[in-house]
Amino acid sequence: MPNWFKLAKLLRPPLALGLAFLVAGCPPPAPSRSSPTGGRVATTVTPPPPSPLALSPEPEPLPASPSWRPITGRLVVLDAGHGGNDRGASHFGVREKDVNLDLVKRLALRLENQGITVILTRRQDVFLPLPERSSIANQYPQAIFVSIHCNASTNNPAATGVETFVLSRQADNAARQARAGKRYQVTGGDQALATLLARSRERAPALAQALQNTLATRLGVPNRGVKQADLAVLRETFFCPAILVEVGFISNATTANQMASAAWRGLAAEALAEGIVDYLRKS
Repeated sequence: MPNWFKLAKLLRPPLALGLAFLVAGCPPPAPSRSSPTGGRVATTVTPPPPSPLALSPEPEPLPASPSWRPITGRLVVLDAGHGGNDRGASHFGVREKDVNLDLVKRLALRLENQGITVILTRRQDVFLPLPERSSIANQYPQAIFVSIHCNASTNNPAATGVETFVLSRQADNAARQARAGKRYQVTGGDQALATLLARSRERAPALAQALQNTLATRLGVPNRGVKQADLAVLRETFFCPAILVEVGFISNATTANQMASAAWRGLAAEALAEGIVDYLRKS
């Protein structure tokens, strides 16, 4: 049975029908530019055409019993930043796009071993435009979306530590709702759409904090905290909690040397998996 059909069965019937249609008939992503993160300038990309996906608000979370919820079958969308001829930041012979992809694959295996269903936005070293990354996440409103990146500083080569981003509070809610309404048909109309957007945005900080804490602790590096940014991959992910994790400064010689090692990437993947599982058990 195709994987997309299994995923469709996990979701509510109105969503399952739209999901099956969308995934079965979705064309492969076309090459485009991707925007870096942190202090770097984002690239404006033309939004994708409207999708026939039908969404309905997910039910309120069940009460935790006794202190956690099952994670088997939960959905996680993982995004390896950059790719193809967009290498991201590159220092000391280490390329961000390579670190991101390897780390995401290691993380996916650890989550799948615990019964979590994982969707990757890219599995190979290829271009994936920003709208495609968010569009994939928008197919799974019951998922969480985690985009993996490496940080870089041109002004301070000694900068170190990890930080995680959620969508800025300054982002225009009305504009986001208008864009989402044009691209997706939501059962229940404007009120249901507003509920979906608000709920996903409200849950993102707790997800970000869970990953931020475990990553900083396990790697033994400064915890630079959860921050806000108006990043396209967060702004255009409408229906599930979305965060972007900067796993370390590739511009730092010591950190770049660590990122080049399988041992460091394995440890980082374990830390990220621990944070994700902790969030899923509590949400």
